[in-house]
Amino acid sequence: MKYIINKEQEGKAIKDFLKSNGFSHSLLKQLKKLPDGITVNGLHQNVIYTLKSGDILELNIGDTKEDENEFLEPVNLPIEIIFENENITIVNKPYGMPTHESTNNRGNTLANALAYRYRDKPYVFRATNRLDKNTSGVVITANNKLYSAILSDKIKSGKVQKSYVAVIEGYLTGNGVIEAPIDRLEKSIIKRGVMKDGEYALTEYTSLCANEKYSVVLVTPKTGRTHQIRVHMAHIGHPLAGDTLYGGSDKEINRQALHCLKMGVEGIGEFYAPLAPDMKELIRRIFGNEEFIPKN
Repeated sequence: MKYIINKEQEGKAIKDFLKSNGFSHSLLKQLKKLPDGITVNGLHQNVIYTLKSGDILELNIGDTKEDENEFLEPVNLPIEIIFENENITIVNKPYGMPTHESTNNRGNTLANALAYRYRDKPYVFRATNRLDKNTSGVVITANNKLYSAILSDKIKSGKVQKSYVAVIEGYLTGNGVIEAPIDRLEKSIIKRGVMKDGEYALTEYTSLCANEKYSVVLVTPKTGRTHQIRVHMAHIGHPLAGDTLYGGSDKEINRQALHCLKMGVEGIGEFYAPLAPDMKELIRRIFGNEEFIPKN
């Protein structure tokens, strides 16, 4: 990564300049250890160096073989790329594909698919958000250490906004807020529930269409608890269609009817993932069409 210093940036120490551009303390620490981690005009420099107008500041933020997970196998799996540049890759993840590898999921994940896509260079999988295996939609990944730090900071500071489309059971209209703490249920490693001493969780929703059996809602989680939308909708008596873990029926669809439609990252952009085919077909079957779903 290269910066050409201008008059407005002149006089700043490298460490202050980099912190103002999203470099975390841990990333600066890593760069300082590399012989070519931080250079000015081709020469290695300390982070206390004072920048001058015209200086060329270069940073080695690329991954090496040492950074890679040696156990992550590149696998040629079909994925839909929404946006891609040297810093980030945005994917419309299909349902049925886990985001990360785990004990029971090897070789079938988004991590494997992207490791294959970038197989010609050292690659580290860094997902900003993690969707459940059977939730489809937008996943943002960082392609280098800098953007991993930047995206992590934006999440922590509330500068990432996510919108989901969910098909829920029962008739629900209007707007609403669900504010109920969530924690893992005793004797379960997977299932969550609303619990008095759980972690704070807040979800907003807007009903887009409803009949006596089903409703389609646009959901915005304001916190990021595991299974938050699924737990909160079940808590108010409207489990997601297909979500048998939380009381939904799989009569109409064989997975939870939940799709991450859009993610907005302040200062970077908004990214939209068209509805997964099975959810589109479900909504058409129940309501005749899906034209009421936001298109961007």
